Amino acid sequence: MLIEAAKLAPRWNAELVLVYERAKQRGNRNRATLAVGANWWLTLIAVDREERPFDTQLKVAGNAA
Repeated sequence: MLIEAAKLAPRWNAELVLVYERAKQRGNRNRATLAVGANWWLTLIAVDREERPFDTQLKVAGNAA
């Protein structure tokens, strides 16, 4: 399920777009999707470990907000 979410995540988060594009330059799109999933997973673990709320604001690529 994480991989399916990782396929869509770069559409909504500018930071994950950078992770995806960097990994895609080094490999193919499947490896890039895995890189996004791994990055996202580590972020979720850090949020849980620090017991802080997850930032739910959407960071849309190309959005200046």
